Amino acid sequence: MNFSTRLKGLRERKGLRQEDLAIILNISRQAISNYEQGTRFPKDEQLLVSIADFFEVSTDYLLGRDYSSSNLKKVVKDFDTEYNYCKNKLIKKLTSKAERLPDEIIKGLISLVEVLPDE
Repeated sequence: MNFSTRLKGLRERKGLRQEDLAIILNISRQAISNYEQGTRFPKDEQLLVSIADFFEVSTDYLLGRDYSSSNLKKVVKDFDTEYNYCKNKLIKKLTSKAERLPDEIIKGLISLVEVLPDE
């Protein structure tokens, strides 16, 4: 699917006329018509973002990109790797800073952590 097909489908699923969407996006009805016919494409990056935000989809989706399950697995794996890297870096930094704190502050922090709910 391409941009024109996706835009028209999203608009119709929301039960909007081209005029309605044009008013919402502050553009002409003719612009919406041109986008849906595939004769024009939004020149303004912000307009593309506004369309995606309104329909609660990604700009990648609007542009016709779909993620296969193998691509999604890679995205999730990359995210997980980055998350773990950041988490470990934060733990090291907190540990390093905590080692220099006075005992009374450490005891207070331990008391605070003990009242937090378990995962």
